[in-house]
Amino acid sequence: MTGLIGQLLAGLTVATVLVASGPPSQKLEPAKPAPSAASGLAGWLLVAAPRMRDPRFDKTVIFMVHHDDQSALGLVVNRLLAVEPASRLLQPEGENDETAEKGRNIRIQYGGPVEPNQAFFLHSNDYADKATVAVTRHISMTTSREVLHALAAGKGPAKGFLAMGYAGWGPGQLERELKAKAWVTIPSEGPLVFDDDMESKWQRAMTKRGVDL
Repeated sequence: MTGLIGQLLAGLTVATVLVASGPPSQKLEPAKPAPSAASGLAGWLLVAAPRMRDPRFDKTVIFMVHHDDQSALGLVVNRLLAVEPASRLLQPEGENDETAEKGRNIRIQYGGPVEPNQAFFLHSNDYADKATVAVTRHISMTTSREVLHALAAGKGPAKGFLAMGYAGWGPGQLERELKAKAWVTIPSEGPLVFDDDMESKWQRAMTKRGVDL
């Protein structure tokens, strides 16, 4: 196991985190794609504008999982940390054994600066278990380790990644940032959420901007 992943999982395995983790303040309910940014940004992409002053979000693209007048939660989709076999992530303390190279590989990505030991699996909606929330008709989020078991068995969703941490906003905070034009918003259509071309993702997202808040 790489040193980076060892640091991520030190003392707390991804499997354990997934069982315990969830949205920080409330249970998310299945949501339909937002018909407009004004009615909520769940299912939309936030793209850091060139004027973004927070270095943690410089040139980030964030998929919004939840947004209302009380809170907002999103996952960064363009910062890769590592790639590991799903079965390896299920081993206690990251121990390696003869099954570690079986099953499918998982992209592990930086999801945001808040609670970096929390894990969220963002994926295509061809998979669901009891801990899966459908954010749009095409994208879901799972907070159960069952998705790792499915991937380790060569099953599970066709597309997805494991996000460590999340981006979160309190009441009115994201709205103020939008008003200051720190972000632009675009629909989450096309390959931007799940493709692995991290280097060009921010620029590709910027070329699709069209909603000016």
